[in-house]
Amino acid sequence: MTTDDGATNDIAALIQRGAALLGGGEAAAARRAFNLAINEDPTVAAAWDGLGKAFYDLGAPRRAAEAFRAAANLPSDSATPRYHRGMALLAAGDFAEGWAAYEYRKAVLKLRRHAAPTWSGDALEGRRLLITAEQGYGDMIQFARLAPLAAARGGPVVFEAPAELLPLFAPLAGALTLVATEEGPAPASDFDCHIHLMSLAGVLGVTAEAAPADIPYIAAPPARVAAWRAAMRGDDGVRIGLAWAGRPTHPQDAQRSMDCAHLTPLAAMEGVSLYSLQKDMTTRPIAPELAAALTDDFSRLPENFTETAAIVENLDLVITVDTALAHLAGALGKPVWVLLPFAADWRWMRDRADTPWYPTMRLFRQEAAGDWAGVIARLCAEGSTVCSPSCSLSSVAASSTVGA
Repeated sequence: MTTDDGATNDIAALIQRGAALLGGGEAAAARRAFNLAINEDPTVAAAWDGLGKAFYDLGAPRRAAEAFRAAANLPSDSATPRYHRGMALLAAGDFAEGWAAYEYRKAVLKLRRHAAPTWSGDALEGRRLLITAEQGYGDMIQFARLAPLAAARGGPVVFEAPAELLPLFAPLAGALTLVATEEGPAPASDFDCHIHLMSLAGVLGVTAEAAPADIPYIAAPPARVAAWRAAMRGDDGVRIGLAWAGRPTHPQDAQRSMDCAHLTPLAAMEGVSLYSLQKDMTTRPIAPELAAALTDDFSRLPENFTETAAIVENLDLVITVDTALAHLAGALGKPVWVLLPFAADWRWMRDRADTPWYPTMRLFRQEAAGDWAGVIARLCAEGSTVCSPSCSLSSVAASSTVGA
């Protein structure tokens, strides 16, 4: 008997086993299962797609891209292997081909379609362009920098984004018009062309060597920054904001989030004040030893990007896992150290301690899957030289710049 995708029951079982192994963090064993399925029948796209995922989790994005290409070349109605290939290519630093393949996300993620023609990046010559924000808040913050570059192509531009982000995006308003997504889909008759926010990277020719980084490009309201400056507790030491977990519903949350107890060694560093910026504390309770080390805990505050940005502006350093907070701090131009899993999201590429997206960001990567203890040990060794009683904001920032 065969399944709907042409696989025999035995092959389908191998693919299911590979998927289960991947979900359990056993990428090497998953690779073997998918290879067995391919050896049985190399025409089953799901086996090649699974092999690509296994290679990605093993830290081999180029081999992952090759497997995804094999899956995409087989008869299938699914855009998923092409989408996966785009992310693998981007992780490998191949932006030119990666952005093109990443366009298949629109079908896989079912992004909202717009009746106006898709903009190709050509001169607008007065045409009215609508840019639609997409995916998560981190994606929106990271790619918002590209909206003014589109406006520079010679036409009026409207940037449609969630209302909660619009106050942060106020500095962009000089180049374009900001509108809230919650007001409903913009009518096609109001625009000559349309593009999804993350598609701007491809049409504008963003490369790994030349990611636009005119930072900061977002801002917190000065009055709120001043209010938090007056309200925050803490001494004259280095103020460090912490976040250890992302959204629980994220498909890679088990890999990118950590037990906050891993962060307790930070409390032993001299001359620091620690502040929790973690949200969703109902499902992620704080370890008592870390709670005792905090100068203040802002997790009690409602989730609000404007208030979080105002708090971050009063910190010297943010240490966080891969969440929207990392993008928020990076886009504000604040020193930020991001703690990454071994198979990190495509945007952080591979084998880099810096990123072209944010010049004040440093990346601390797991050297083996699940090894948060090793990440924290290296971070503390770095922090012991940065966060001393005589440490100043300028020295923290200098240690966080690209190429450091």
